[in-house]
Order: sequence, then structure tokens, then C-alpha cells
Amino acid sequence: VGVTDACLAFATRLTTTLGPLGIDVATRIVGFFVSAMGVSLIFNGVMDALRSAGFGGLH
Repeated sequence: VGVTDACLAFATRLTTTLGPLGIDVATRIVGFFVSAMGVSLIFNGVMDALRSAGFGGLH
């Protein structure tokens, strides 16, 4: 919550400092990490479902 509040409070200064290219790079990096977390959640959910269905040999 604190990081979000800080980003919102300094959004104008942050945008001016980073510029369009910096904002684009930051957006892509954050998007990559959010996608990786989503893939991890889906993978863990599928593995748990398979284990509960009787495929206990999976790691």
C-alpha cells in the first residue's frame, strides 16, 4: 500500500523523470513479473488438481 501511495503521490515527477521510454520499459518489466506469477499459480493449481485426482507420482 505504501509503494502504491508513493507512486501516485509522485506520478507527475516520476513520469517526467522516466520519460516515455522509461515508462514503457517499467510497464514491460512489471507485466513480465505479473505474467510469471499467473503462470505459476495456474501450474500449481493444475498440479494440485492432478495430485488430488490420484496422480500422486507427479512432483
